[in-house]
Amino acid sequence: MEMKKYPDCAYLLRHIVGLGFLAVIVITCVQVICRYVFNHSLVWSEELDRFLVVWLCFLGSAVSNFDDDHMTINIIVEKFSRPVQFVFYTVRQVLIFVFCAVCSYASLPLLKAAGRNQLGALPIPGYAWRLAGTVGLAVMAVMTVCRWRYDLGRFRRGEFCLKDADTAVAEENEGRAAVSETASDDREAR
Repeated sequence: MEMKKYPDCAYLLRHIVGLGFLAVIVITCVQVICRYVFNHSLVWSEELDRFLVVWLCFLGSAVSNFDDDHMTINIIVEKFSRPVQFVFYTVRQVLIFVFCAVCSYASLPLLKAAGRNQLGALPIPGYAWRLAGTVGLAVMAVMTVCRWRYDLGRFRRGEFCLKDADTAVAEENEGRAAVSETASDDREAR
């Protein structure tokens, strides 16, 4: 059975995070060159790097949610049948969604409290720092739902298995393919 391609809901986020990391690297390199070559430090570079890293952490976590790459311990759940595994997986995804949605909503008053006042050397309003958490958690919730919908399709096609079990399933399928090839070679040889 051929694996169906699924839409990468995190495609745009992956590029935003990649550009953000590139910006952090460039800004840091420029700061080092200015400090040690021209003997003149940039006042704003460290603050901008910190601001970008805060945003990158939340947006990168959303990408990780979509890729289902967060750490999980499946040692007990792997022992169950695939339908039971999917039920546990669905409960986990619902809990992640609820946590992200509640925290995102609960952080809204922090935006108002932070206000529009500039917090440092850059003309970035105070709420923009806290907005990373609000937006990041909301995007994580959306990515969790997108991933669950993709995995629901895999479950219906009989392709779903937990991340840690994927390796064992792939090896099992390769083993079946090798056995069937050997059997067909034996028939042809007779």
